[in-house]
Amino acid sequence: MGLKFCVTYKACMSLFLLSVMIMFMGSYFVYNCSELILDLELCCFSNFLVSILVYFDWASILFSFVVILISGCVMMFSFFYMSEEMYLNRFVWLVMLFVLSMNLLIFMPNLLSLMVGWDGLGIVSFLLVIYYQNKESLGAGMITVLMNRIGDVLFIMSIGLLSVEGSWNFSDLAEVGIPIFLIGFIIVGSMTKSAQIPFSAWLPAAMAAPTPVSALVHSSTLVTAGVYVLIRFSSSISQGWCFFLLSVSCMTLLLAGLSASFEYDLKKVIALSTLSQLGVMMLILSVQASSVCVFHLTTHALFKALMFLCAGAVIHFSGGIQDSRFFSGLWFKLPVVNSWLVVSCLSLMGVPFMAGFYSKDLVLEKCMMSGFSLFGLFMILFPTMLTAFYACRFLWSMMMEEGSSSFCSFYSSWSLNISMSILGLGAIISGWGMEMMVGKFSEFIFLSGPLKMSTLASVFIGVVLSISVFVSSKTVMCFYGYKKLFPMFLEHMGSKMWFLPYTSGYMPAKLALGSCSSSLLTLDLGWVESFGGGKMLSSVSSSSMKVNYFMQSRFMGFYLLCGILVVGSFFVFM
Repeated sequence: MGLKFCVTYKACMSLFLLSVMIMFMGSYFVYNCSELILDLELCCFSNFLVSILVYFDWASILFSFVVILISGCVMMFSFFYMSEEMYLNRFVWLVMLFVLSMNLLIFMPNLLSLMVGWDGLGIVSFLLVIYYQNKESLGAGMITVLMNRIGDVLFIMSIGLLSVEGSWNFSDLAEVGIPIFLIGFIIVGSMTKSAQIPFSAWLPAAMAAPTPVSALVHSSTLVTAGVYVLIRFSSSISQGWCFFLLSVSCMTLLLAGLSASFEYDLKKVIALSTLSQLGVMMLILSVQASSVCVFHLTTHALFKALMFLCAGAVIHFSGGIQDSRFFSGLWFKLPVVNSWLVVSCLSLMGVPFMAGFYSKDLVLEKCMMSGFSLFGLFMILFPTMLTAFYACRFLWSMMMEEGSSSFCSFYSSWSLNISMSILGLGAIISGWGMEMMVGKFSEFIFLSGPLKMSTLASVFIGVVLSISVFVSSKTVMCFYGYKKLFPMFLEHMGSKMWFLPYTSGYMPAKLALGSCSSSLLTLDLGWVESFGGGKMLSSVSSSSMKVNYFMQSRFMGFYLLCGILVVGSFFVFM
């Protein structure tokens, strides 16, 4: 136990120290929106220069600070959540590699060197998802890695095609222009990492990983990698691909909101809310507002990590129960944890003066200012109402309803309280603080009165609808009537994410694993093994050994007689 504590403590303190250094060193870049490029030349082929670039600007430093701060809080939470884990050292090293891969992706403005961090995230995420080494985690890990390999292949194809341009740097590509189909490769590859439709099935499946991993993956690392790459390529995205991003993001928003409204698993509800916020980020990228996307990216990372830590504490105290229908009265059993859970949910809904309000309200107002039609306004306001609906449903089912949860033990842990308090303060004041520091986050947007109040109105309607469904027994839409209003097919469709796990999750995984199994039986264990592998070598060596044994056993006397005759004849004739 002492050695495990020592390793976790060192990793935690290293991350916190690094975050403080980045905060002080990068405050100048963030406040003045400055830039610094370090260029290390490796080699040059004809007119093609291969170099390693490190790019420091306000967006990369701000996002790196948030990633490292959340990683430190997650590492501190891991000492509480995984204190009984036998292989805690291995977990710590995997998390540190995960953070390193994300920072490589953040500071590398070069598509070739960015692939180091991109592939590092994919490999380490697979190892973290299958950490518990059971059938469920292995299946989730395979779906995750196969989905992400699609994006890897598209990025590798982009690297090969960009060789014609003579550079892989983002700044150079923005000036010379990129072919439309090449931008499509980068956009679709980024969509696989950020789980946009139709690649959304792996995001809830990745909940098989430990809760600290989920807090890190779903807040600021793996799922935000695709969004961050598109932020860097935002100046090269054409209008046609912007419309494509707009359509995909609106469908993802609707899918995530409806699916979370039917889901009861604690971690999957939070995962679907992550999918909804990723759709919001893609939505603002479709209207060419990358700085606003960075704003929502950082605030979302803080309150989403806090939400996962609170959910992990509840799961830990309840003995591994994740179904929200089994919880009741947690406000009185775990007041500190549930207080921070309320803070994170309020920030998720966009309640005024929380961190999520500053960024999410700016995102929706920027989209309204872009000239959306009535249908477009509905497609962005209806998911906002659904977010408030399932967030209130999530809180109500855990805190106020009558359930049958039984807690194994609950006690005050300094690591739990400190990690939640740091992220909780970020979920409250980070939006206001970043708006004060970064000038691009305080952009004035002029809208008419109804449009200005539509965001708050949609949040209010979602809260009232949630209360009417789960509180009032006199209304038609009470808890039992709520399920009767929807046929079983629609309820199953909503809880199964419009059957995406079957069409874009299990089916590709089954086809890929089936073809691999056929190749194994046909090639490795088939004719290759028989004619050119171990079986052939074994049969040949066995036959030669048998011939050698036969000759040695049957003709030993003959060989001895011939030897004596040869030696005797030599002496006679000499």
